[in-house]
Amino acid sequence: MFRSSLAVVVLVLVVPLIALDGAAARAQSVLDVMTFNIRTAAGRDGKDAWSLRRDLVVETIRASAPDLIGMQEALDSQIEYLQAALPEYRWLGIDRGLNGGVGLSEYTPIFYRYSELSPIESGNFWLTDTPDTPPLRTSGRRRRSGGRIVTWARFHHRLSGQQIYAFNTHFTLRRGAPQLASAELVAGRVAALPAGTPVVVLGDFNNDAEVSDTWRVATGHGLRDVWVEAAETHGPRSTYGDFGPPRPDLTERVDWILVDGPILVRRAETIVHNDEGRFPSDHYPVTAVLEVQ
Repeated sequence: MFRSSLAVVVLVLVVPLIALDGAAARAQSVLDVMTFNIRTAAGRDGKDAWSLRRDLVVETIRASAPDLIGMQEALDSQIEYLQAALPEYRWLGIDRGLNGGVGLSEYTPIFYRYSELSPIESGNFWLTDTPDTPPLRTSGRRRRSGGRIVTWARFHHRLSGQQIYAFNTHFTLRRGAPQLASAELVAGRVAALPAGTPVVVLGDFNNDAEVSDTWRVATGHGLRDVWVEAAETHGPRSTYGDFGPPRPDLTERVDWILVDGPILVRRAETIVHNDEGRFPSDHYPVTAVLEVQ
């Protein structure tokens, strides 16, 4: 009887330990990501000017505490402010016009929590016919200088030991052929990575997910949309809010998070955090909780 009772006790003690080990392993492989079009500081936005909402942008990021953020429409002054206000993050990227961010020459910076992620390599390419060559600037060029850009990095995820690629971009407003070419280029670059590589693509794609040709091309080589894949979703489907709450006439999900490789999507959320009706941007940030397998 004594031996039988002892065996039962040992079994009861071991099973919870196995469960705890599994939970700890999952916690180590979790990566929280965000895509956030913060709206340029150069816009004529009146009561929604950058100086009046920049602290709310910081507050919104802090509330979600993502490990990785892909921002769009960021200018030098905005990056400098966010870097000072969020010392737990570092960032990578260049402005698309290679002109110090003058005018509307935006960055698509990748901010990362450096206690969690270490960049191994990084780079940029342009959404043009010559992606690895910066576009030439000519006199009389519009202030939106340089082609649209993609910033990418390969990170070492410290807790899990995994190598993870991140891409961040902002597609042109011109739908049709220009967007389709950009989607094909980004999807092709991801497809060229070694099979089984964990990849996260973040961006403002300026087209509606699930129904547009741009989305179909972007997801045509293996990339998967976290909003479609998530075990649970929260918040509105639409991600453009025009500095206000969700509206029935603004329905497009233009801000996407795509993944490839051994990644399980636990949760996706459109964040509508605001301060008494003041929103941090004209876009809502989108977050995802990912588990790297």
